[in-house]
Amino acid sequence: MSTISDIKLEDYWISPRLGFLSDQPVLTELPNPYYRCWEQMISSVLPTDGWVLIRRQIDQMPLLSTKKLHTEPEWRRAYTLLTTLAQVYIWGEANPSDKLPRSVAVPLREVSEHLRISPCASFASFCLWNVAPVPGVVPTDPDAYDPDNLHIINSFTGTKDEEWFFVISASIEATGGRIIARMLEAVEAVHHDRIHVVNEFLNELASCIAEICHLLERMYEKCNPSVFCHRLRRFFSGSKAKEDAGLPRGVFYEGTDGGGDWLQYCGGSNAQSSLIQLFDIILGVKQSGPGIRRACTSFHQEMRQYMPGPHRDFLAQMEKLSNVRSYVLSHPRHSNLHNSYDQAVAALALLRQKHMIVASRLPHPLAIMASTISG
Repeated sequence: MSTISDIKLEDYWISPRLGFLSDQPVLTELPNPYYRCWEQMISSVLPTDGWVLIRRQIDQMPLLSTKKLHTEPEWRRAYTLLTTLAQVYIWGEANPSDKLPRSVAVPLREVSEHLRISPCASFASFCLWNVAPVPGVVPTDPDAYDPDNLHIINSFTGTKDEEWFFVISASIEATGGRIIARMLEAVEAVHHDRIHVVNEFLNELASCIAEICHLLERMYEKCNPSVFCHRLRRFFSGSKAKEDAGLPRGVFYEGTDGGGDWLQYCGGSNAQSSLIQLFDIILGVKQSGPGIRRACTSFHQEMRQYMPGPHRDFLAQMEKLSNVRSYVLSHPRHSNLHNSYDQAVAALALLRQKHMIVASRLPHPLAIMASTISG
């Protein structure tokens, strides 16, 4: 069985500096001209009014091989491009399409298999691999991932509202990501009964979550709920449980031999962020009530299928190794350690409350579940 000392963050595509965001620069385009038609299909149609014309163009697009993708940033860029094309094909016109042509469906399934992620829009395609510091900002600068220093590479609507929604999400990921290495130190410290290390970590975690709460409150600065609801939200839609939208069987992903498969997937959602689930795991918090607990566990497990495979693996490893809560409970109830733990749990509960306030104004069917958590 692996121990905490065996974990190397880079093996899980995790940056000690940025967490689940990549230390490798996000590609703005694929370097091989072979894939130019994918890039041009995105850039040549104006997001504000051109999506309604894109189905015919995608139908005429050639089927490209994925064998010319070599580096992980290239695979991620391909995934972002193809999921964007899939979303605008399915949802760009008045009536959703229940078919995805093979020019998108085949390479999307191949790329997703490589990345070990569902072949559909996800938090990774919208945020993790589609946000970068603006030109001129050095990515290693301490404030490079402040929302005002970030931009999105591909856009559905071309609006600042859309960009702000995603750069806030990316800034939250970077802020929380800085504490992941400290989590590993705290888990290791438990084995050596270094109570001061665990206590310091819990205090740092509470401060980190408070900073994330502040970032979340900035969502309204440049993201108008009306723009989000009426222009952007449809592109987050999935193909699962969409009978009312005319997709009772989901979407048919065409294959290379004239066949294909009917597939159903959830839409892109911040519930697919590995970071928030990691906070739950390290603190050992559970949603209160047996019925709620079962529903939340099922929901969270389902959302992991929309995370990059290495991120999903990391969460599974941390579930096996996390020991902070049991360590805290082995100490007197009114100790400083207990107080620090309670403050971290309270901070996480407050984050969920603030998220639900945002979600109520920017409603989406896959918003993170609102529930009372217990430490």
